[in-house]
Amino acid sequence: MVTVLLCTYNGEKYVREQIESILTQSCEDFSIVVSDDGSKDGTLPIVRELMEKHPGKIRLIEQNPPTGSAERHFLKLLAEKQYGIGDYIMLSDQDDVWDARKMEKTLMEMQALEVIYGKDKPLLVHCDSEVVDQELKAVSPSYVEYQKMTPERKGLNQLLVQNNVVGGAMMINRALAELITEVPEHCVMHDQWIALVAAAFGEIRFIPESLYKYRQHGSNVLGAEKGSRIMEVLGRFGIGRKDGKSKAEMDEHSRKVYREMFLQAECFREMYESRLSEQQKKLLDSFVSIPEKNRIGKIITILRGGFTYNMLHRTVGECLFIC
Repeated sequence: MVTVLLCTYNGEKYVREQIESILTQSCEDFSIVVSDDGSKDGTLPIVRELMEKHPGKIRLIEQNPPTGSAERHFLKLLAEKQYGIGDYIMLSDQDDVWDARKMEKTLMEMQALEVIYGKDKPLLVHCDSEVVDQELKAVSPSYVEYQKMTPERKGLNQLLVQNNVVGGAMMINRALAELITEVPEHCVMHDQWIALVAAAFGEIRFIPESLYKYRQHGSNVLGAEKGSRIMEVLGRFGIGRKDGKSKAEMDEHSRKVYREMFLQAECFREMYESRLSEQQKKLLDSFVSIPEKNRIGKIITILRGGFTYNMLHRTVGECLFIC
């Protein structure tokens, strides 16, 4: 049984299309858990209508009080086991559109991994996606290429600084879901947290195929902004940014992101201390010590620990702007 966790918040514009795309999956043994975070628009009436139309296939949970963020919402569902008894869990954003065989192909890869590692091994499988606009017109055939991501970089040290797993692309098995027992006080995003758990205690596998449409629009929590080496470098100095942010604003934003990244690592270290190997503990301790060091010490620790980005200019930016 596959359980799809679909988190909603004021998603009336797109949620019907997404739920219907899940309902038309080539797999049959699945259910959808829609968890709403206090929507004020027409989201809930749409979900209830679809529940009546497809009895037994959709379950609705209303978060009261609301969690207030996508990362807390997804992790709360997993930590409190609100997803039920599914052997496999897939995450879904409210505005994507799944290809008909997304679930089937991901499940096949997951089951192939379980043949190798067994069902007791925490496993995560994720895929690529097509980037589209609000009207589902193609922007890029590959989110991974569009964002210049490197899914092969899946070590704990690498994922601490650069996440390569997208929430709406993932399936996790029950063994991995069982390791998520509480919502961390600090978390950059839910998909990065789940990827860290998988990297530390299990295996991650990437399917290099776009199996759903990632809709890019102004309301995205995290939009797909095209990765450009030149514009990334210039953006660090406040030049040519489309959002109009100044260099000072960008510097403060970078510092905030890095602070949360280190706090996330501290939370991870504390939460999983009893399960981590001594080598993993040393790696995490080294990472969280970076802000306390001088500039040279930071750079040495980053390079020695492999706490680097997938491109040289991104790692240079990390060394220049890290708090």
